[in-house]
This record gives sequence, C-alpha cells and structure tokens, in this order.
Amino acid sequence: MEYDKLSKRLFAAWYDLLNSGVESRVVPYRRLTAGLSLGRTLEIGGGTGANIPFYPPGIDLLTVEPNPHMARRFIRTSRERHADATIVSAIGESLPFADDTFDSVVTTLTLCMVKDLDAVIDEIRRTLRPGGRFLFYEHVISQDRRVGRLQTLANPFWKFATTGCNLDRDTVGAIRRAGFDNIELRRFSLSVGVPVITIPNIVGVAHA
Repeated sequence: MEYDKLSKRLFAAWYDLLNSGVESRVVPYRRLTAGLSLGRTLEIGGGTGANIPFYPPGIDLLTVEPNPHMARRFIRTSRERHADATIVSAIGESLPFADDTFDSVVTTLTLCMVKDLDAVIDEIRRTLRPGGRFLFYEHVISQDRRVGRLQTLANPFWKFATTGCNLDRDTVGAIRRAGFDNIELRRFSLSVGVPVITIPNIVGVAHA
C-alpha cells in the first residue's frame, strides 16, 4: 500500500518531464481530441492538465483523476491558464454521473493506464448523450500479429517500468464492444525512447 502511494506521488512528480520528449509530437492529437470538444465535456484522466490549453473557449469542462498528486497539478495548471475546470476524484470504471450527461468525452494516452478497459469504455458510452462524441488519442496493440505478440511479451516489463501503462491494449475492439458503431479513426506510429521504440497509435472519434 505504501509502495502504491509512493508510486503515484513519483509518477505525478516526474510525468511532465518524462513526457517532454514526445509532447511536441503529441500536440496535433491534443488538438484533434480536446480541441474538438463541444458543450459539456468530460476528460477521463486529466493528469497534470496537459490538455487544458487546447480546449475551446466556453465549454463546460469536468475531469476525473484518481491520483491526488496529479489532481493538485491539474488544479495548478487550470489556475495558471485561467481555465474554468472542475476536477472530481473518481475512476473511469465507475463514473459518478447520470446517463446521457455529456456532449463530449475525451481521453488522451489514458486508456493504457486504466485497470479495466472495457468497463471504462462502457461508462463513456453510458454517460454520453445521444449524438455525443467520444474523442480519443491512445497507443494500442499492433494490427501486425507478430508485432502484437512482441508487445504482449514485453508488456509485464513495460508496465512495471512505466508504473502501470499497458503496451497491448485493443482499444478499438473495446470501443466497438461498447456499442459505438460510427467510429472514425486514423492509425499511425510514434517513436519514443532510447533505444527507439515504435508504438502503434490511434486518433479519432466515436459517435454515440
């Protein structure tokens, strides 16, 4: 338990620095997710507030973040940016909101970290209003079976080294299983680290 608390504190403290190496390449995908949100918007996993500068003016932004150390940094970022955002301590697997609450739900590099991917996507579908949009940017398992097997083999080490990130998530499958049948997405690869690791990514929108 104490290890878990320390891990969360360290992850929050080092997140922005660790992310700085790829952030410039991630910005276009923040624009295609947070930047395209409308109306009442939920962000799952607000982290340190990296998406805040990209949200359009006038939206009603609410975020859930279970890590209290991340939440404090999110609040600091929102104040520095003079952004009107509300943060709630909750997990994506059990959102404390009624059905059909949001016009937009946003995730960026979050679904790799959740404990139960299908449960989170089901909750996103439940809380979206009819016609609402789920805007996502995530890294995923490769469509190439050989590469996918390598990702699965490497996942235990990767998960340990990144304090919980999963390398082999079938996020597109989870979106389809949740009942989203109007899905627009683009697949591409992003290289990170030294030595360089190339990871499959997706960016897109699923319509409720």
